[in-house]
Amino acid sequence: MKKLIIRRVGVSSFANFIGAAQAIWAFIFAFFGMFAAFAVIFENQDLTVGGKIGATLAAAAIALVIVPLLAFLIGWLYGAIVALIANLFLQAAKGIEVDVEEVK
Repeated sequence: MKKLIIRRVGVSSFANFIGAAQAIWAFIFAFFGMFAAFAVIFENQDLTVGGKIGATLAAAAIALVIVPLLAFLIGWLYGAIVALIANLFLQAAKGIEVDVEEVK
């Protein structure tokens, strides 16, 4: 068994990982939420056919593009802050020792 010591976490790589994970989850939830928005739009009696088509396209764009982008940005900021704090703790603790084993 080898012993490795983690002394530092890469801030940008950790932030990218968390941001991507948040964007994927947001896309999944927004995809299903988009259908709920479609139902509300179709049941609205005040909209014309053109208005319903426009509102449906807007709901789809918001759900499939804007929500995941915002989730990525928020996740990236969260990941960067967590990585910076983790680096402070790792520096104070002089790292974390991890046992690893090579499998052949």
